[in-house]
Amino acid sequence: MRTGIKQFLLIAGAAGLTVLLYFAPQKVKKPFDNAQGKEKEGEAFSFNTILSEAKGSLKRQEAERISSIESVYLKDTTSEVLLDSLGKAWDAVSMPQVSAHYFELLAERKPDEKHWINAAFRYFDAFKISADSTFRKMNVEKAIASYKKVLEINPKNLDAKTDLGICYAEGTNSPMQGIMMLREVVQENPKHEMALFNLGVLSIKSGQYDKAVDRFEKVLEVNPNNKEARFLLGRTYLSMGKSDLALQNLQMIKNTSDSEFNTEVNNLISQINNQ
Repeated sequence: MRTGIKQFLLIAGAAGLTVLLYFAPQKVKKPFDNAQGKEKEGEAFSFNTILSEAKGSLKRQEAERISSIESVYLKDTTSEVLLDSLGKAWDAVSMPQVSAHYFELLAERKPDEKHWINAAFRYFDAFKISADSTFRKMNVEKAIASYKKVLEINPKNLDAKTDLGICYAEGTNSPMQGIMMLREVVQENPKHEMALFNLGVLSIKSGQYDKAVDRFEKVLEVNPNNKEARFLLGRTYLSMGKSDLALQNLQMIKNTSDSEFNTEVNNLISQINNQ
């Protein structure tokens, strides 16, 4: 799911897991180089292939911990507790592309809102970090299916609807379907922070800077401490040729506890000052 602000144009997630997905340092290990090569030779992705590649990138202690849980699970594949433990073990090594599978199995056994959203969040994160187009497509389809399960159970889950909208907008050939979902979320809750935020991001991508400014300003009305929205507001103003307003916003977030974020902000401030 991360190389800093330069990837800001694919931001989403009301899930908590995803809010900082593209602003935080990349924590997910480079996924499945060999599996991607096999896919390009015509072989389909399978979970066993993904699992094998993932295990190959683990440190010894990580591999031993996961193997110990896995060996117990293989003796009792009916255990929901062990499925949950396996999923969390893969979460601990920042590999949602693997943990999602176990949480999906758990959701199939206990098909309630909580379990389906646990699977959806992880497929969502796996989709966001997928480098290979086929693997990315597989994960977004899984995320969409899981979020639909959530909304079948609870149509009022606006966080899930926000993430589902982003899946459609960024991962399918039906981007307007996703945008309409985000608009519906904002219509139902005009203060939904992440729906507003993502509409702002999509406005930047489509070059609608006035709309982006309006949406990021609304985000900041809801949460004045949203530094990502403040940064993107500054960048948007800069794209509009309004350097003073860009600088004004960037100066407000140049000293945070996130060193990588500070570097990005200070680089942009320096760029403006040297124009």
